[in-house]
Amino acid sequence: MTERKDNVLLIGMGAVGSIAAYALTCSGKSTVTCVVRSHYDLMVTKGLKIDSCDYGQNDGFKPDHVEKTAGEAMKKHGPFDYVVIAMKNIPDVSPIENIAAECYDEKTAFVLLQNGIWIDKPFFKRFPKAFLISGVSMIGAVLYTDTVKQMGPDFVTFGPFLNKNLPEELQIARCKRFVELYGNEHNDARYAFNVKETRWKKLVYNSAMNTTCAVTGVDSGRLDLFGGSDSLVIPAMKEVIAIAKADGVVIEDSIIPYMLKGGGGVYYPPSMLVDVRKGNYTEYRTIIANVVKIANYYKVPAPTLTILGNILHIMQMSTMEKKGRFVLPKERPPREDHYQIQFLD
Repeated sequence: MTERKDNVLLIGMGAVGSIAAYALTCSGKSTVTCVVRSHYDLMVTKGLKIDSCDYGQNDGFKPDHVEKTAGEAMKKHGPFDYVVIAMKNIPDVSPIENIAAECYDEKTAFVLLQNGIWIDKPFFKRFPKAFLISGVSMIGAVLYTDTVKQMGPDFVTFGPFLNKNLPEELQIARCKRFVELYGNEHNDARYAFNVKETRWKKLVYNSAMNTTCAVTGVDSGRLDLFGGSDSLVIPAMKEVIAIAKADGVVIEDSIIPYMLKGGGGVYYPPSMLVDVRKGNYTEYRTIIANVVKIANYYKVPAPTLTILGNILHIMQMSTMEKKGRFVLPKERPPREDHYQIQFLD
């Protein structure tokens, strides 16, 4: 008798999402539907090229189904056992809860394969009975139009964002099942109950290295060679470690040299730098703004992170203006008028 395959929807075919879709497909335990927007025509005709340190070469990867929206996927192929949200988490532009609503079912477990902290709070506020799983990826990968270049191994940790409205043992079981679906002989997929610890450890890199590269406009290799690791990244990493400790997570300083080696021998552009170079929005709110909020709550000094976060906020506003989310007056309003920007959408 053929074993039933789990029905999985993946939303967000960037570099991380594409490798996730490929991993799920290679494991052979699930039927995979992907929501693809910007390169939909490419996916349904030629497929995506995979150039991976884990999987090797594949010149035409296609999942089982490809749809343009989560709503269309739900109508044609739902309901789903799991919905993996691998798109950028940019709550000030496109809250993920709005997309999740298009494919929501109380029996579906949602996997947030995304950066940052406090990303579960707005989701539970919108869906108080949701199964929610944290996915933290330490992969090194970049999407170049029709090709995903994976330079670093796919090491991903999954754990339950515990929902007080659901039985804990059931949430753990759903999470462990997804680890089985994702894992294969080429990657390293693990279960970890302590979601907070897993996320804080990645923030040591993301809140410091990812943000600094975005602000300075240089990749992690050049940043190190130009002195940025010592002047900006390491101080920021130490601040993250101190904030995590106040939040109940102890991280040893030995993680710093490990995180500084990210990208290996490659001049690696972190995800936020890639977004800045493309003129896209960044995940600054979940990666650094929320970290600063937590620092302020616990009264932990975070001067480096605060400055980086403030600069990234201004950069985000500039991107919003360029994309037409608001229009400023022709004449600059006087500061004493306390002018409030009015968003158009």
